[in-house]
Amino acid sequence: MMRIVIAVATADVALRAFLAANRDRAVPPEIGSHPHLRDRGARLSVQLQSIDYNTTADDLDDWLRRLADGSEALILLIDEGYRHLVQDLEDAYFVSSIPLYHGRIAQNQVRAALAPIMRHFVAYSQRFDDLRNLRVLLLPLDIFMAADLAELRARMTTGKMLPGLGEDIDRLIAAVNRRGRPKSKRGRYSKVYLVDDRPLFYRYGPERHKIVQTVKPPHHEKCWHRSRFRFGRLYDDRLHHNVDDGSSPTSVHGNFATCHGDIFVANGESHLNIFPNGFI
Repeated sequence: MMRIVIAVATADVALRAFLAANRDRAVPPEIGSHPHLRDRGARLSVQLQSIDYNTTADDLDDWLRRLADGSEALILLIDEGYRHLVQDLEDAYFVSSIPLYHGRIAQNQVRAALAPIMRHFVAYSQRFDDLRNLRVLLLPLDIFMAADLAELRARMTTGKMLPGLGEDIDRLIAAVNRRGRPKSKRGRYSKVYLVDDRPLFYRYGPERHKIVQTVKPPHHEKCWHRSRFRFGRLYDDRLHHNVDDGSSPTSVHGNFATCHGDIFVANGESHLNIFPNGFI
């Protein structure tokens, strides 16, 4: 069973009241019965949070952490005027702004607003479930240097509701995948790595000998969220990328922005273990 949380943070009292009374009917039935969701036994859960000018980013961090724990997907809908409070979580969750309503809230209004958001989420979720895409979708966004990955990140955060999301995801994943190559041309079955602009060679998994750290301090709350979710989907937080410079013997040098903004300085390490959220 796939538990999908639709988290709604809004100052609109009427909208909260409507959703509280119509949790099971808020999502358009054609979305809930989509084959991608149906085949995974998706269970949609609408959760509500009141926000106002006293609400802080920490308040929303705590609420979302409780919701995310035990969920396979999280869609966050928030008033446009408060979206800045979750700017550090755009990489983790499927975040979208809620339209302003005037007067009485009607079911067709809510469904009309939710339908495109849910369609775009399904388009992304279908691609996330294709294992061939994961090595791109889970690249460390602040470390892997490539214009196509930066464009994919922008498309999946502030630009996710523009038309043609699925096609753009496919195009950008394909562009990043074209960076794939073995370290050596020798051998028929050489391992293929994704190579960034430094250039450094990235290979995702399958080792599990290192565990991502998120304890505060030194980490921030966003480190936890980003260590488990990517654009709204839960991923295996035990897997990391093996990263080296492709030489023989390998020797990694350079500065790397970690999960909470610190700089890790590599001075000739044979390789780095880098998690999708940027923890090294």
